Amino acid sequence: MVFKKYPIFLNLENKNILIVGGGNACLEKLYGLEFTGAKLHVISIDFSDDVQIFLNKYPDISAEKRAVKEEDLNHRDIIFLATSDSETNKNFRKIAKEKGIWVNSVDDPKNCDFYSSSTVTVGPVQFAISTDGKFAGVSSTLRKLFEEILPEEDHELMETIFEMRRNLKEILPDQNERRLALKEIIRNLNSKYFHKS
Repeated sequence: MVFKKYPIFLNLENKNILIVGGGNACLEKLYGLEFTGAKLHVISIDFSDDVQIFLNKYPDISAEKRAVKEEDLNHRDIIFLATSDSETNKNFRKIAKEKGIWVNSVDDPKNCDFYSSSTVTVGPVQFAISTDGKFAGVSSTLRKLFEEILPEEDHELMETIFEMRRNLKEILPDQNERRLALKEIIRNLNSKYFHKS
């Protein structure tokens, strides 16, 4: 029997996250974690130029140029193993599991407790796309497709719609009244723009 994954959006504010590795996989994780409010710690024997540029932008990110040690895994909420060495990923995932810490081994699905997703953000709306770690290229292609379908100028529109809904909740605190008002708005739009004569 094949089990499905349960998609979630994590609140990582003030969570202690370790990234092991300093290449392209590390950079991808740094971009994904950039605005989450997480406390990031990166350990790698070496850092690529692009990773170093990213780290220079954020002095709050703790970065150490050395090999990772078992004690580095202590007191972490999540660990990203962004090395190209499957054996290293496997060994440190085993240690992390013993400590009860969830691990994502980049491009190594069999050593993952969870998979990262490609995301598309349109104002306050966020889409997540996952292939269960099996084909990252497909997720990336779909993300680009969504970004083309939902252009940048639509972001402001989405923000406006959400703001209108927030204001409507204040103006009409009664849920039934609010539902009737929203139905009326939809009815007006339908009759004006979509009604077939």
